Amino acid sequence: MIVNCIVLAAGGAAEEKFLLILTLVLLLAVAVSLVLGKLKLPPLPGYFLCGVLLAVSQLVPLHPGSAAAALLSQMGNVGIILLMFTIGVESSLHELMQLRRTGLVAGLAQLVMTSAVAAVVLSWLGMQGMALGLTSFLVALSSTAVGLKLFQDFGLGNHPGARMTLGVALLQDMVVILLLVLLPGLTSGLNLSGAAQLTGVLMAKGLVFLAAAALLSRYGIPQVLKVVSHSRSRELFTLSVLALCAGVASLGSLLGLNSALGAFAAGLAVSGSVYSHRIMADAGTFRDFFLTIFFVSVGAFVDVPFFLAHWPQLLAGAAAILVMKAAVLTLAGRWGKVPLRGALLSGIALSGVGEFAVVVANKAAEAGLLSPLVIQTLLIQVVLTLGLSPLIMRVVIPLTKRWESARSGKAVKPESGTHFSKRMREVRDHAILCGYGTVGRMVHQALELLGIPVVIVELNAQTARRLIKEGHQVLFADIAQADTMDLAGVDRARVIVITFPHAELARTAITIARERNPDIATLCRARFPSEVEVLRAVAPAGIVHDEREAGLAMLRLCLTAYERDASEIDLAVAGLEIAEEKSDPSAEASQHPQPAGA
Repeated sequence: MIVNCIVLAAGGAAEEKFLLILTLVLLLAVAVSLVLGKLKLPPLPGYFLCGVLLAVSQLVPLHPGSAAAALLSQMGNVGIILLMFTIGVESSLHELMQLRRTGLVAGLAQLVMTSAVAAVVLSWLGMQGMALGLTSFLVALSSTAVGLKLFQDFGLGNHPGARMTLGVALLQDMVVILLLVLLPGLTSGLNLSGAAQLTGVLMAKGLVFLAAAALLSRYGIPQVLKVVSHSRSRELFTLSVLALCAGVASLGSLLGLNSALGAFAAGLAVSGSVYSHRIMADAGTFRDFFLTIFFVSVGAFVDVPFFLAHWPQLLAGAAAILVMKAAVLTLAGRWGKVPLRGALLSGIALSGVGEFAVVVANKAAEAGLLSPLVIQTLLIQVVLTLGLSPLIMRVVIPLTKRWESARSGKAVKPESGTHFSKRMREVRDHAILCGYGTVGRMVHQALELLGIPVVIVELNAQTARRLIKEGHQVLFADIAQADTMDLAGVDRARVIVITFPHAELARTAITIARERNPDIATLCRARFPSEVEVLRAVAPAGIVHDEREAGLAMLRLCLTAYERDASEIDLAVAGLEIAEEKSDPSAEASQHPQPAGA
């Protein structure tokens, strides 16, 4: 799919069309998001609106079968592939074991109960056969991307509802992957025995493919990533991650399997490894970009005249889906021992019809299993339910918080913990330690002695692996990326300490950290006076100047050799500090030129 986008944009009119669509999508997304941000509303409804505006404006022809529609759809499919890849990265055995109760109990109960209710309603409306069963199942699917992001956007990443949402989303994704494997057999048009034989072959291929991915996860991929990580090149590591995702996804497609299964297998191959957090940070940016285009494409393919002609029925259907799924998920969550508020918030976050419903529906439509009318109705329900669920979430969160506080007699405190076995995102009021050289080790040991929780961000794979074995909380990731700061819980941290003297990296990391947590304390190192000037704009009160500190330390030792008492030494050091503050940093910097690559 990624290759197809590149080929279509390779030259001539295709290139112009590609750039025009991309420009319009990005400009509309930015403009609408800024307006919604001013209104303190989530951006997702705006992405759907961008697609509708793009289609209505007719700046580019987006009718079914047009080259522009195909290109926009393919770019959106890249987002789904990257989403499946990151789901695979998150689906380590340890992760699945932690979420087995909420995932299996609440997830399966939700799928079964919602599908059953939807089947009764659709049967009453006249639908029957394979289309009835498939459409009922698609209505039950929720959005993995939207559900998890809503808790992050509202600062509830540690909430029990967020963990329930993750468990249910992972369970649904597993079921979708199984359905994508079985779908060719179900839509082959063969008799029962032929369809069963084809399905068996596809399942066997899928199992062999997953086994091969498991083998690669032990012999092959880790060794390649180890070599790449030793280069210390962020660009090379990112390219390797994208090549891994695209390559394994393409291999799955060549074997007759869905590319989404290939992407999931690629993510599964690196899940639980020391590289997983950095891979999430690198792939996350591309995933979010292409998923935005996917949501825009969903809005662009909405038949506006059809919606205007049937809007009362469509709005009533969306309301019924939101209420039904929220109620079923709340009951399923309570059955799985999730607190009431967490189950309710998870139910609302997952009440929309998810993006995979569109993916599966399009595959079914290609086989003639679903009519264009059903596809269009389903598409509109995705837009309406996913657009409304963030707005409902925004209203319900403060109401349930006050209600829960009133019942308990005190404010609800989020869970916290510093033990390695607990999830990284549960730690709070911690120090983020970037780099684990001599300085980083000294700071870490001192903070541990004082009982202060620490999250270490380290780009040396060998060091990160050793620290993990010792039971410390470690991210093998690049501090210059926003996703790394999010994974490290910067919004809940007390201080960020950058222990190595790299001014540009430190400035980027501190800027990202302050955007997410304006109150965070920042500490960084500078080797030369010119670097002090670079860092002063972002960390005016937290710069350790290596040359200056070395000079002051040497002065103390020198005066001690002359047997001067402590008061004289302190007076001399104070005088030197005053003189240093009055000196011109740029003049001194010219005497100590910054080496290339510092």
